[in-house]
Amino acid sequence: MHDKNFSVDMKLTDGANWLVVGEGVFSWSVFRFYRARLMSASGRFDPELPYRLEITYLRRLSGSQISQVTGAEMKRLAQAGVASCVKIPLNTIDTWVKKLEQFLPDVSLSDQLVGVFQPAQGVWFFDAEHALGHIAEPSFVQAFTAIWLDPQTRAPKLRGDLLKLADNGNTQFSRASS
Repeated sequence: MHDKNFSVDMKLTDGANWLVVGEGVFSWSVFRFYRARLMSASGRFDPELPYRLEITYLRRLSGSQISQVTGAEMKRLAQAGVASCVKIPLNTIDTWVKKLEQFLPDVSLSDQLVGVFQPAQGVWFFDAEHALGHIAEPSFVQAFTAIWLDPQTRAPKLRGDLLKLADNGNTQFSRASS
């Protein structure tokens, strides 16, 4: 829910405390929508440890559009049988979309939104100046992450770039090895 007084470890909000796992651009047809950067404390992705996703927008989008597309992608992944989404009732996704619409702002060229993912807790959202809100549900973490990192993403090239996969995103992600 939208709560500007929510608590999150401030070390997790500062990008200087993170290492880049990978980065890339989300495009559809000839349109570039945003640049994404996945970060973790180690520079390797482990879905069981905190991570950060920075989205820098390359065009104007409304907060409502961002929220609606997020919900539509989660539902598509659930219907496609993606393990992290399949057990989530569709009405739960609708509730998450309504929560996102309460705090995600409209964005313009170069605006940045950041998600700080705490796998057992939820996702905290920030813009360049403020804490925006959070959804404190572990199942939201998994479903939201699947949009970019599941093999059935709509953006396999971006997935491969974020995870630094040699095969352009066609492999399963798993816990980082040492």
